[in-house]
Amino acid sequence: MNSAGRAAGAGPLTGGVMGTVGVVCAVVGLLGAGLLRRLPVRGRAEGLSAAGVAAVRGGARAALAVVAVELHRAGTVEVGRSGRLRRLVHSTPGRGATPLHRALWAALGRELSLTDAAVTPAVRRARAELLADLAGRGLRCGRARLAASTLLALASGGTAVVLAVRGDLATGLPLAALALAVPCTPARTLAGHRLLRTLRRRHPLPGAEAAQATDPAEAGLLTALHGRRALRLLAPQFAALSGLLGRRTARETVARSEGDAFGFGTVSTSVLSSGDSHGV
Repeated sequence: MNSAGRAAGAGPLTGGVMGTVGVVCAVVGLLGAGLLRRLPVRGRAEGLSAAGVAAVRGGARAALAVVAVELHRAGTVEVGRSGRLRRLVHSTPGRGATPLHRALWAALGRELSLTDAAVTPAVRRARAELLADLAGRGLRCGRARLAASTLLALASGGTAVVLAVRGDLATGLPLAALALAVPCTPARTLAGHRLLRTLRRRHPLPGAEAAQATDPAEAGLLTALHGRRALRLLAPQFAALSGLLGRRTARETVARSEGDAFGFGTVSTSVLSSGDSHGV
């Protein structure tokens, strides 16, 4: 009887220990996944272009959309009624153009939508180089860290599901939900968040009249920071015709952040001086 009693009591005890270990493993995994996506806290923003700022906020597609508007404002690219872009005859990508500017300018030797231009080999390489540069600056999470973060989150989610199946719904289900949410969060780091917050504070949207006098470099940064609201002020016709304010093209080329579709700009390579990187 004593042996049977001890055996019966060992079952719940073992289950409780295993449940505690599972919770700890899931929580540690979630913390690791979050840190992989969010660190570092400080990054380098010196010499970052408007397209780079756009990529911090919305990724490579947002950067490409910024570059398209930059080229348009520089008088290098125009948009037809069909929404396709083409470069003007005898035009150039401009002095100090970034690799992404040059790649898109070259791709638009024939009429293309922005979505079609995005998949040309040169543009894809330039977009990948831009994201790699941002990862090196500590402003976005690189591919390897994103993959590791996702794997950790999925492993934590699997542990949480096991806990829920074993009867610990109050703990397992919230942890599983958090694990699924981690891969869906933006890839920018805390340094990237700080950069955007600092620049938005320093460069608020101007009024309608002041927007007409905005110089190209400032317009590029404004559109990278404020998205569709800046587009409606700075390049409404181009944005409407090219689909950046709506339609399927916009959904394909405009990354969303904080409830707002992402934005676009002007032809400048270094919209950030060393002073603009303060606090990043």
